[in-house]
Amino acid sequence: MKFYELQALTDHLRSFRQITRAERIGDNIIRILFDRKEAIGFDLSRGQSELFCADDVDTARTYHAPFDTMLKKRFNGAKIVDVTMPHGDKIIRIEVSQQGAYKAQASFLQLEFTGRHTNAIILDENGVVLEALRHVDSDASFRVVKPGVELKPLKPYKGKRRQGSIDDIEAWLKERAETRRIRRLEQLKTRHAHALEKKIERLETALQKLPDKTELEKEASLYAQRASIVLAHLHEIKPYDRKLVTYDFEGNPVSIDLPALPNPKRLGEYFFARSKRAASKAEHLHIEEENLKSRIAFYRRLLENLRHATNEAQIALLFPPKQQRKKREVKSQCEIFWIGEYRVMVGRNERENIWVLKHAKAGDMWLHLKDRPSSHCIIQSAGRKQIPKDVIEKAAKICVETSVIQPDDYLVDFTQRRHVKIVQGAHVNYVNYDTIKVTKT
Repeated sequence: MKFYELQALTDHLRSFRQITRAERIGDNIIRILFDRKEAIGFDLSRGQSELFCADDVDTARTYHAPFDTMLKKRFNGAKIVDVTMPHGDKIIRIEVSQQGAYKAQASFLQLEFTGRHTNAIILDENGVVLEALRHVDSDASFRVVKPGVELKPLKPYKGKRRQGSIDDIEAWLKERAETRRIRRLEQLKTRHAHALEKKIERLETALQKLPDKTELEKEASLYAQRASIVLAHLHEIKPYDRKLVTYDFEGNPVSIDLPALPNPKRLGEYFFARSKRAASKAEHLHIEEENLKSRIAFYRRLLENLRHATNEAQIALLFPPKQQRKKREVKSQCEIFWIGEYRVMVGRNERENIWVLKHAKAGDMWLHLKDRPSSHCIIQSAGRKQIPKDVIEKAAKICVETSVIQPDDYLVDFTQRRHVKIVQGAHVNYVNYDTIKVTKT
């Protein structure tokens, strides 16, 4: 951030009378709504801090840290007393007053855009730290930033400030927002596309490494033949023998390597087990092949929809932050999405759709595209009596985005799992359902 840019914003902030709402919308991003009409975003990432218009910015997740609680408590609905730049540094200090039950309460929000010291600090009327975006210990800096500690000023900046001016700060903020939107969108697309391409590459490698069915059948036949020969010559085999040289049932010479088993009588059982295993692999090879192909198709749909995403909210829905797995939680055989605190299970193929249906509870919400093939989606209620409408709407978008690529209007049926009856495989009948329309762009 340049010094003159912060000066221009400070002058602009003095024109407002109230902070309507202050909240964190990213790990290092604070969004403040002034006078119910203009929202400004403060990105406090170290070395990448910036300001932007945040009127159309959606909250990717909800934050509940002590800093967020204090920010809302002290600044939501507070009256703005003054906005300054203390010590002529790259710091914006917003002083507010909030009327309490007995007297007005003064607070300061200090937004520091000072390189490695970049931070957001909440102070009381005496300059004592109430909370901070980043706590700083005495081991890391001469300036301790911790609750209950009086905040020391930064060392004065002695360098030369770059000169400049901004004629229309509102237009400048909107321009920064658009530039930021395009840049962040491309960054998110690149990062998530790389992860998806890696998944597809691993699945395609696994598909290529699948054994040939004919070779497996030959292997099964060979082991069955060896088992029969070994059993026929079992009286000749001694416990320490590691090779049997004899003739097969057609009179052809044959040499069979013998495993080290404590009892030679188990050699027939060993070879018959190998034969059975190879035959089973050959019989079920098409299932594994179809499983891999359908998962590749699933991730390719996600990749295609990612490339056509037009905003961060679309990407955040399909690629939510990873949640910590509970220690005793059963590993899911499906794709998992998160909508706030709600866990959404999505089948990537028929086998996973069956798994999703069987592991859903009666009170969970089931979603599926109307009258056409799609993923089965389950919103896990986790004992909650009712799932919010906005969660269902977002889950319906996930159902569409994971099932189709073509832009269009799609209908998604949803009902509680107790109203869904499995007919055969992943085919179901369902009643008492509602339908929601999702527009895919």
